[in-house]
Amino acid sequence: MALYRDPADKRVFVPKRGGGVALNFGHPIAWVILICTTIIPFAIVAVMTYLVLS
Repeated sequence: MALYRDPADKRVFVPKRGGGVALNFGHPIAWVILICTTIIPFAIVAVMTYLVLS
């Protein structure tokens, strides 16, 4: 699936044809949402798992 990236579109959440919404990665807030909801929690889980298992 290709990322939706249109800097001219001011919407952060863009409706998809089949229903639901997609992030507009042409908007800087979409990157903040991605980092705060995916990358940071993954890093926390990975570090805590490493610390518990070591």
